[in-house]
Amino acid sequence: MQRLSSEIKKLEEELVALKINSNKRKPMTVAEIRDSKEKMLLYTSIQYDVFEVLVGLLGRFELNYFNGWSPSLNIENQLLIVLMKLKLNLRDIDLAHRFCVSRSTISNMFNTLVHALHEMLYVGVVDTCFPSQFKCKGSMPKSFAEFSSARASMDAIETTQDIPGHLDTQAMAYSSYKSRHTVKAVTCVAPNGAITYCSPLYPGSTSDVAIVRHSRVLEKFKPGDLILADKGFTIHDQLPQGVCLNIPAFLSSRGQFTKKEAELCYKIARARIHVERANERIKNSEILRHIPATYRPLSTKIFQLCSSLVNLQAPLLKEIS
Repeated sequence: MQRLSSEIKKLEEELVALKINSNKRKPMTVAEIRDSKEKMLLYTSIQYDVFEVLVGLLGRFELNYFNGWSPSLNIENQLLIVLMKLKLNLRDIDLAHRFCVSRSTISNMFNTLVHALHEMLYVGVVDTCFPSQFKCKGSMPKSFAEFSSARASMDAIETTQDIPGHLDTQAMAYSSYKSRHTVKAVTCVAPNGAITYCSPLYPGSTSDVAIVRHSRVLEKFKPGDLILADKGFTIHDQLPQGVCLNIPAFLSSRGQFTKKEAELCYKIARARIHVERANERIKNSEILRHIPATYRPLSTKIFQLCSSLVNLQAPLLKEIS
């Protein structure tokens, strides 16, 4: 009788423990979404095989977290958190709830991994591997048939930001084009649709010409290269010797374009559509819809990281894939 009573007591304790465990909320993990291509693209914008490569790259380095913090999550889930933040711009409190950690933990992981991923993907790949004209010709789409020496299409990208605190900074950040306070950058896209350059972010009032001059992007081009750009890039006086620029013709005081000018404008627009599509993919990162003041010091790294991640997505052009 005593033995049965002790067994009953033990079973009751196990039942209470099971009830407690069943009521505990389980944190979100990569394992829940890795088998679904749709979910991986929704949360991270990349497929799981690419995600695994990034995990492997991060695992090769010893990450120094802010304030000597030690992570409670494995590197897979830390990367998932960062990619979800970039893609969906979820608030820290939301991510903390999903992964059963504190808001400060989310903030620490995000800041640390943004620096690490930026160093690996942008500084280590995009900024050092500007494709040569020879490589560009190897994957030249049909729309570039008239521009066989093209090495890049250049364009500007602009997004809103919180109003700066200082009056002089407010004036610099105000964009007359957007009628808002913004930041902007210049991007270069290869003929095959790959993003090959992203400048730092500049105040919204900065002209495209001034960004090109200050960022020194033209130093990446060699004699014989051709650049396709929009009308705002009147940078003929900045071009290195032997580098050509093709921009649509200006109508000025004339009533209409000549037939030759109209044909050239059409061909340039047809070729440059790829840079517009690449920039649109960058803007698909919800974190870049608006730059809050809290992320202003990190904004350039976030922008360049999102641009680098676009290159890890499916190719823009079917004929290239």
